[in-house]
This record gives sequence, C-alpha cells and structure tokens, in this order.
Amino acid sequence: MPQALPPEPPPPAADQAKPTLRGSARPSPVAAEPALACGNCRQTMQRVGLDGRYGASVDVDVCRHCDLVWFDDTETARLSGTGVLALIGEMAEAYALPHELLHDKVVCPRCAGAVKVVHNQSRWGRCVQLQCVRRHGAYQSFAQFLQEKGLLRPMSRLDRARLLRDKGRIDCVNCGAAVGAGDELCPFCRSVPSLLDVARLARSLDPEQALEATPLHATPARQAAMQCAACGAALPPEDSMTCPQCQATLAIPSLADAYASVKALAPALRQHAEHPAPEIVKRRLGALAADLPRRREWAAEMEREARQRNHPGTEFEWSSLWRRETSPVRAALIAAALWIAWRYWY
Repeated sequence: MPQALPPEPPPPAADQAKPTLRGSARPSPVAAEPALACGNCRQTMQRVGLDGRYGASVDVDVCRHCDLVWFDDTETARLSGTGVLALIGEMAEAYALPHELLHDKVVCPRCAGAVKVVHNQSRWGRCVQLQCVRRHGAYQSFAQFLQEKGLLRPMSRLDRARLLRDKGRIDCVNCGAAVGAGDELCPFCRSVPSLLDVARLARSLDPEQALEATPLHATPARQAAMQCAACGAALPPEDSMTCPQCQATLAIPSLADAYASVKALAPALRQHAEHPAPEIVKRRLGALAADLPRRREWAAEMEREARQRNHPGTEFEWSSLWRRETSPVRAALIAAALWIAWRYWY
C-alpha cells in the first residue's frame, strides 16, 4: 500500500518575509555563510548583493538599525555605479527605522574582536572607518561612506538659514534626525551636518559620461567650485543649493530626496554596463593602448623576479664582489690569486 505524501510546509509568515530591496540591490546568493550580527546592536545585518565592476557581484552587510555598512577587504572600491546607487537606496530605506546609537565597545562581526578608528586618504580627502584590528573588514556609517565618495559637503550658515526658511527644519544626512541651527554636530549620531552634492553623485555613477546629457551632469567636471555643475552659470554666494539660471538641484540635505533625484538613471546605467556604446568601447581601447608600454615593463619585471626566485644563482651580480660583507666568490678568487702567485714565485 503506497504511503501518503507528507503535507507541504506552511508559507512563511508576513513578518518573516524578506524586505523588498530597491534599485539593483538583491539578496546575496551566498547561502553557505550565515548572516553576520552587527557588532554594535547585535542584531542580524541584511546581506545585500550589489553590482560590481566588470560584471562582478559585491556582497555587503547593512545594519539598518545602526546606519552602518560592513565592508570586507576592498568591497567599497569594487562597486559600480548601479551598485553605489542601490546602496544609497538601502540607506534611504533605513531612515524609516529607529536609529541605534554607536556604543563604546563595537566589535568585529566576524571575529568579535576589537575595532579601531582608521583615517584613510581618498581622492576627495580624508575619510574615517572602524576597522577590525585583525583586518577582517571595516564599518562605515552612511555619512562616512558618502564622504569617502566625495558626495558630502558641510553645511554653511547660509544653507542652514535657507533650510529653516523653506522646510522649517534641518535633517541629518546620516540618521535623519533634526539638527539645530547652531549645532556643530548632530545631537543624535554626532555626524557633521552636511549636504549631498547631487551633481557630483550623478557624475560618480556615470564616470565615463556615457548617458545622455541631463540637468544633473551636463557639463564636464572641470567647472569651478562657484559654478553650477549643470549649466556652468555663476552661483551667487547666498544660494548654493539650486541654480538660479537652470533651476537644477545641486545639493540636498536628505538622503531619501537625493536618491529619488537620481534613481531614474539606474536603467540607463545598467544598459550601459551590459552594452556600452561604440564610442565608449573605443575610448576604453585607447586608454589600454596608451597604458600598454607600462604593462609590458611591469610584466617583464615580474618575470625577472620570478626567474630569480625559482633559479637562484643563475644571474650573478658582479657588484657583490666589492661589498664589505663576506662573499664566497671573492674569497675563492683571492685564494686562487695567492696560489698562482705562490707557484710563480717558487
């Protein structure tokens, strides 16, 4: 008599369903490794798969309660434009959750060891992160990640006055809390009140300028600091968040508003990553051809070093005979010269 089939497992509850991710972010396909626990709040972090350079995938861990991102090794440098955009979308979603303060004893999520404050130098200036003392990775707050990418600038007094005039409040770009008009730091997360440069964000997402000209990045990056990044018009000193000439948005205090301004670029960026335009391919090949002599020299140097490691002694340096330290070859030559002189003399 055939046995009855076991009943199907019930569907997961609604509160156990995974949250929907924005942009090109997706749950990481790496299932063998368990999810990491945040070293600050001890809650499970969300592992997110992001688009990397050259078609690779980069997995990062985001704690939405502490507004922290955990990067293994050099993951932050391997993110593509769509990957950065999706991570900013993840950060914008975290604004809806209560923010957990950063405690004094933050630990590494991989080894539970101590972390230390590290000051690194990026192309945009100094950046800060909490690095594991055993070099397993590093934490960065949302604001620190944006600062490393050169997307933030501190608020001036004029910026604060205009935000209070137009919106009635000043929001922290890191945690979304209200900032007072005279506060040098956010009273909640202790971040520096800053504005997000939307024009620079658009250029960082599209460094090859492959997309069609938009009001966000219509001019090259050589524009001066007091010029509009969209149309090049001179900016008056009392208005630095919008351009009076083309009405382009240049800086936004809210991360969610900034993401809403640039998320429309995601489909075009993904299309460019999969099928770059012929002129972009030609530009890439030209850059590779110009760098070919340096690569050949580097390959020859690597081959020479490998040959010396695998076959030591095949290439003798005659300059070693005149060094002060003891040389067996020099001793043998001196002994041979003395023997010849002795035979000749006697």
